[in-house]
Amino acid sequence: MKIYSPELGFSDIMGPKLRLIVEQQLSDDLKEYGIIAKQYKFDWSESCIEGHETNYLDGRVENFSGINVFNENDEQIAEGWMEFIHEPQYDFFITYWEYLDVYRMEKEISIKENSGIPSHVYTKIPECVRSSYKA
Repeated sequence: MKIYSPELGFSDIMGPKLRLIVEQQLSDDLKEYGIIAKQYKFDWSESCIEGHETNYLDGRVENFSGINVFNENDEQIAEGWMEFIHEPQYDFFITYWEYLDVYRMEKEISIKENSGIPSHVYTKIPECVRSSYKA
C-alpha cells in the first residue's frame, strides 16, 4: 500500500483557492461512490498532467491522473484520474472522477473504468451548458 505524502507533484499549479474547491468537489464525488471518510487527504505527489487544462480562480487545473486519497488514519482509500468542466461564460466549474479505484481490505477494486460524465454529475450541469455535453 502507498504511504501518504503531502507533496503537490504537478498539481502545484493550483493555488490554494482552486485546490480547496477541487478537493471538496472530488470528496463529494467520492461519497457518490460510497467512499465515506471523516477526512479525505489528497496525495498529489504522483499526479500527472494529462493535457486538458484551464485557468480558474488563483491557478491552473489539469485533468490529473495519479491522485491518491487517504482517510484520517492515513489509509489509502482511493486512487484515480480527475476530469473537469469549466464554462467561464456561465461561471460554471465542476470536477469529478474520470477513472476511480477504491481500496478495501488492501485490495484494489475498479469502480469507474469508463470515461464520461456520470449521471450524478450531469444533473449538476446547468441547462444552458448541458447541451454541449453527453451524460
